[in-house]
Amino acid sequence: MHKITELLKEKKFLISLELVPPRNGIDHQKLYDKISQLKGLVDFISITKGAGGSLRGGSLPVSYFAQQKFGITVLSHFVCRERTKYQLENELVDLHNFGIRNLLVLRGDPPSGSKDGWDGDYMYAYLLVNQISDMNNGLYLPRSTDEDRKQGLKTDFCMVIAGHPEDPLWQEARHMKAKVDAGAEVIITQMIFSFEDYKAYVEGLRSAGIDVPVIPGIRPLISIEQAESTETFFKIKIDDGLKHGLKKHGRKFGIKYFSDMIKKLKDYKAPGVHLFTLNDVEIVEELMNCVKK
Repeated sequence: MHKITELLKEKKFLISLELVPPRNGIDHQKLYDKISQLKGLVDFISITKGAGGSLRGGSLPVSYFAQQKFGITVLSHFVCRERTKYQLENELVDLHNFGIRNLLVLRGDPPSGSKDGWDGDYMYAYLLVNQISDMNNGLYLPRSTDEDRKQGLKTDFCMVIAGHPEDPLWQEARHMKAKVDAGAEVIITQMIFSFEDYKAYVEGLRSAGIDVPVIPGIRPLISIEQAESTETFFKIKIDDGLKHGLKKHGRKFGIKYFSDMIKKLKDYKAPGVHLFTLNDVEIVEELMNCVKK
């Protein structure tokens, strides 16, 4: 399968989609049915890992079967929360052996409502990026503290990181620079709801010397209920004008608003869009048909 960096060189504007495995104990077949609908419609899909700190296994097998059975390039979420660096190395070796080459490198979320302290060797994602970079250079952890790092097979991971346009720019630029300096190659943003927010974010990063591709993440909203729940859960402010349009006109307004936004992003030479649709794959085709008009 292609690495995301290779896809970005081959195509001017990528379309991608995030998919969330079902909660533990629920059959994965419906998710595989959705993945089968996406072949030829999107350039890659991302598979979450314990989204929101929830109990959702399946990131590795879903990533593997999406590539092997359906021929779709996959970006597999990989988090460092609640793991030692030795556990992380073992899991990374598993991913590499299963042919997963694209990783969305994340710190990870605590379980919803959790008040537990931090648990794991890495408090920040850039430290995980560092470890993966070492493995890409063939450097593995020593078995004991009095040993040097082991030299071994070079892995071939493409590292994507999450951007947060909702955070203060000075803070965000510092975080992104630490990850990019450690080896990250692409940024996918958290949900944005206007072209202007993306433009301001990219220009801010560029002024801070960060020049990797920045793919905007979009949550296409088609109802006022979705807008309100998104604000509540993700703590992201949504423009009153967008909420008013959704309240008055619903789905038709939402599709028009976000397809127009995608057109603006494309004209601005954004490298693509990453869609957060909460597994609603039908809306992807609807949006893309509107973009083509």
